[in-house]
Amino acid sequence: RPGDYTDDTEQMLVLAGSLFENNGFDVTDFSQRIAKWGKDAINDPNRKSLVGPASALAIERLNSGVSWKESGSDIPSCGSSMRVAPVGLFSDDLDDVESNAALSSIPTHNSKTSIAGAVAVAIAVRCAIDEKECVDIISETCARTSKYDAGLAEKIKLSFELRNNDPDEVFSRLGTSYLVFDTVPCAFYCFTRHFENPERAIIEAVNAGGDTDSIACITGALCGALHGSESFPERWSEGLDNKEIIRDIGKALQKKS
Repeated sequence: RPGDYTDDTEQMLVLAGSLFENNGFDVTDFSQRIAKWGKDAINDPNRKSLVGPASALAIERLNSGVSWKESGSDIPSCGSSMRVAPVGLFSDDLDDVESNAALSSIPTHNSKTSIAGAVAVAIAVRCAIDEKECVDIISETCARTSKYDAGLAEKIKLSFELRNNDPDEVFSRLGTSYLVFDTVPCAFYCFTRHFENPERAIIEAVNAGGDTDSIACITGALCGALHGSESFPERWSEGLDNKEIIRDIGKALQKKS
């Protein structure tokens, strides 16, 4: 129904809570929290279908006692990218953002591409908060992402180069599946195409097709980091579940940086 949100936001709130309560990123604490969240979600008939295959596999391993170092799936999906924005909010040191973003991916998404996707989103969020120019955000993001997966960095760069092209053409070319190699570049395309117009960026992301909630989640995180929550239409937040909690957590995390 209007006002509901998906596992993207649920996992983001789990990560944000861990960051806030530990005054930084603690991978053991986060792993425990995401394992509990996943168990509850999988046991809920209304939420079970929202948990992606990589997350479900990792959560099963974590809850069976497997260490977070070995629990992550090698499916290159976007689960760690869609939830990682709080890492970029929490610290103003890009090296910390990069290392914590990469570490936050490992318990559930241990492929090099998934780790790279988490780094890309967190770095871009931090750069957006610091009000860097669009081209500088892309440059910093690609430079750090390339350490983990040069191919993903190149595809993010391509999405920026295609920002003036027709959306149908670009989404078809980039792909809109749940794989991080598709979702993250598509989000960067929407963000850079409508760099000064977050409403249009998010509407384009929502209508991209495929894994639209993840594409739009990442796009929204980037737009929100750059422009602030006041840039979004008030009608979007009317009736949003846990609206005040979400806003308060975002403000609290940014004050930490």
